[in-house]
Amino acid sequence: MAATNIQTIDLVATIRDISPNPTSDVSFTFVDQSTGEKSELLAHKLVLACGSSVFMTQFYGSIKEKKDSIPVEDSSMTTFKVFLDILYNKKVLLKSMVYQVLGELFYLADKHLLDPLKDAIIEEVSTRKMVTEQVLEGAKVAETQAHLSKFSGALFEVCSSFLKDNPESALEMCDNEEVSEENSLPLHRLMARANRTKQKSTAPPAPICSNCKHGPCLHGEQLTEDSFVAGSTVRVDGYGPLVYETVKLEGSIVKLHMNPNISHRFRIA
Repeated sequence: MAATNIQTIDLVATIRDISPNPTSDVSFTFVDQSTGEKSELLAHKLVLACGSSVFMTQFYGSIKEKKDSIPVEDSSMTTFKVFLDILYNKKVLLKSMVYQVLGELFYLADKHLLDPLKDAIIEEVSTRKMVTEQVLEGAKVAETQAHLSKFSGALFEVCSSFLKDNPESALEMCDNEEVSEENSLPLHRLMARANRTKQKSTAPPAPICSNCKHGPCLHGEQLTEDSFVAGSTVRVDGYGPLVYETVKLEGSIVKLHMNPNISHRFRIA
C-alpha cells in the first residue's frame, strides 16, 4: 500500500511570509541614511545556518552571536531581503534586477560563502543582452564594485564589448547624457577599455580533423604528449612514406604499429 503525502503546509511560506512571526528568533535592523528611519527583517537562525556556513558559525559556533537583533550597515534592506529569500529557497528572478542590486547581492553571497549564488549572478551579468540605455549604468556599478573583481570584471567586459561592437552607441550616450564628472569620467574610461577589448571573431570554428581529432588539423606538426590521440595515423621522420597507427602513450614513449604484428616505440617531444 502506497503512503500518501499528507503534508499540506508550505513551511517556507508559513515561517517566512507571515510578519510578525512568533517563530522568528533573529532580526536584522536597518537605518535609512537620509531619513534616519529604522526598519527590520525577521528570520530564523536555523534556516540561515543551514543555508550558509557563515551563519552557522555566527549563530551556533563556539563564539556565537549573543544578540538577537543584528544591525546591517553594508547592505540596503531591499537587497538583504532578496538575500534572505534565497536562503529560504524562494524563487528569485535575477534577470529582473538592476546591476546595482546584482552587485550588492554578489557582495552578500561573497561575504557568506555562497559560491553557487555568485556563479549565478556572474552568468546573469555575462549573458544579459546589453542595450545603450544601460551601458553607462553598468560602467558606474562596475567601478563602484571594483573590490568585487569577478563581478566588476564581468560587467566591464559586457559593457566594453557592447561599445566595441556598437561604436555609434558611444555617440548616442554623449548626445543624451548630461556632461558632468559623474557621467563623463566613467564613459571616458569605458571607451578606453573598449578600445583595448579585442573584437569578437565572427569566423566559424575550424572543423575537427577525423584523424588527429583537432581543429585546425595538425598535419605536418610534431607529435607531442598534448596532441597524442590513439588510433590516428602518423609518419615518422627518417622512415620514408611508411604510415603508422598510434596505439598508446606511456610517458614520453609512444607505441605505434604498422599492423598488429609489427610494433615500434618512439620518444616524442
